[in-house]
Amino acid sequence: MSYVNAVLLALSVALSACRNIFSKGIAGFPFGSKSFYYAQAVIFLFGTVTLAVFGGGTVVSASALTIFYAFIYAVLLIYAQWCYTAALKNGNTAICSTVYSMGFIFPTLSGALFWEERLTIFRICGILAVIPAVVVSGMRNKAGGTHENYILPLVLAMLSSGGLGVMQKVQQSSPYAEQKSVFVLIAFAAAGLISLIFAASSKNLGKKMSRKKLLMSQGAGVCFGGCNLLNTTLAGRLDSAVFFPLQNISVILLSMALGVCIFKEKPGKKEFIVLLLGVAAVIFLSV
Repeated sequence: MSYVNAVLLALSVALSACRNIFSKGIAGFPFGSKSFYYAQAVIFLFGTVTLAVFGGGTVVSASALTIFYAFIYAVLLIYAQWCYTAALKNGNTAICSTVYSMGFIFPTLSGALFWEERLTIFRICGILAVIPAVVVSGMRNKAGGTHENYILPLVLAMLSSGGLGVMQKVQQSSPYAEQKSVFVLIAFAAAGLISLIFAASSKNLGKKMSRKKLLMSQGAGVCFGGCNLLNTTLAGRLDSAVFFPLQNISVILLSMALGVCIFKEKPGKKEFIVLLLGVAAVIFLSV
């Protein structure tokens, strides 16, 4: 891996982990409420601004194929961010970031199926290790208390995050790979507009958004937009079975550390089992 790619990867990991923490900070809004959708709209619109400033390129230069891919990407962005935020309302940051990141199995498989990237027995074992990680994450804690239902939105978020990785590979393999910045920009703008429409049409007001929550939404948007641009760039430069596992396991570890430091979360046996299964998956996928 070149020095430039290593720096871009480190920056992607930092932005992705910060996006997880900011998303946790706004997870108190009830799903389906006006405040929930408004927070999501702020995330996507600030991501759009970030991409417009740092991404380069203009929408008018986008090909019809790039625009088509961008709208598919927008739908996946919405499912990934909405469902992930809903899961974080009741779920531990370590658990949620681990399961969400396990979505990398889909671009890893797509690399072998469609782009002739190598898929060995070790990588198959790594992919299979994801299954018990998801199952354990949904188990009840033995330490008492009620079991909050966050696993369904979390699995939907995981599937959507995997779809994002696949679409990054698809766009970078298209004849218009140089339009990656415009591709992500259009997707974020569309996701922001759709979120605003849902916010305007929602009857449930939910909690009032404080200045602190607004700043967290803006921070999540800047981080989410930045890491999507970096990930799309790196997806075209690095092998899927190297980039996606390495990026995601680093995000898992950093997110867990930040969750402990900022939200005072105490990882228990379940969290460590899920983490170990995630690490095992990455090790196998990297062999």
